[in-house]
Amino acid sequence: MIELNIIIDKLLDMKPDPIPEFILLKEFKGLSPSSREYQNAYDRVCNHSFVKKIENEQNDRGFWPPFHGYTENIIRRCLSIGLDKDHQCLKRVSDYIKKVLDNEESWDQFEKQDNIRWWPEMFVPLISAAMLSLIEPNSNLLDSHRKRWAYFAETAFSRGYYDKESETRAQHEYFGFKTKRIIPSFGYYSLILLAPTDKECYLSDKTDLSLVEYCMNCAEQIYYVYNCRLSDMVPIGIRRRDSRDFCHWLRALSLISQFNGWKKYKDKYIEWILTQRNGEGFWELPGKPVLFNFPLSNSWRNRKNRVIDSTIMVLRFLNHSRAF
Repeated sequence: MIELNIIIDKLLDMKPDPIPEFILLKEFKGLSPSSREYQNAYDRVCNHSFVKKIENEQNDRGFWPPFHGYTENIIRRCLSIGLDKDHQCLKRVSDYIKKVLDNEESWDQFEKQDNIRWWPEMFVPLISAAMLSLIEPNSNLLDSHRKRWAYFAETAFSRGYYDKESETRAQHEYFGFKTKRIIPSFGYYSLILLAPTDKECYLSDKTDLSLVEYCMNCAEQIYYVYNCRLSDMVPIGIRRRDSRDFCHWLRALSLISQFNGWKKYKDKYIEWILTQRNGEGFWELPGKPVLFNFPLSNSWRNRKNRVIDSTIMVLRFLNHSRAF
């Protein structure tokens, strides 16, 4: 692979705005959190207008209504701009989610399904646990939720391929009711919750590999992330729509790349992504995507910021950063 440090140094030489500068120093240059340079850079992020807007919108209970959709996006936004789990916004929403998982709080939100129990007993706990795992991946409160969805994944892929009937039966038996809409093991929330952490792998090697194989070669979409097949390479292109497609595709790949089975595909996809650089050796999206990780720079009115933000997005993937 190319020497990423060369690209990172070139980006820093471009004098990026506070948020992309902090990301480059923290995630790629390995600046020590105890250093004065780190603390000053982080202070600039915490005092940024992007962060102040998020702080002002958070309600007294600790979330941004509605939870499903908006709060989820805000959590990803906070993490993507570099806030740590001890920042007041993430700390407050983390405490709120824990209360939801302990049935002491609720979302104040409901979507009608064919079985009234689907939303409160299947969907809400899964989404809440997945969001908590982004903020506090090693929280003990997540153990039971990870084991539950790992059991469904192990059942679904026990024969080495995806067996929807077995997965459906396992979920019906576990929850004690039938529903037309199960929650598949290859959706966004399941992937977030089941991805290996520094502490533990939640899937067997066989299931991990089968899950990745299915996502890369068989799944028509990754629910809540990308609506096309992952095996089809996506160029950055020159149209605004191209930006959207490339970003969603790369985000889906980022989720799959957290699993051990990704090693089989890593070189092929990285090689393609490297070909998408411009003549200066950077990645440059033709338009600003409507996603949680944009913008990082103060404004996209000048090309420099567009190049910096676009390149950081790709560098995070190449650096095997956590997926949101």
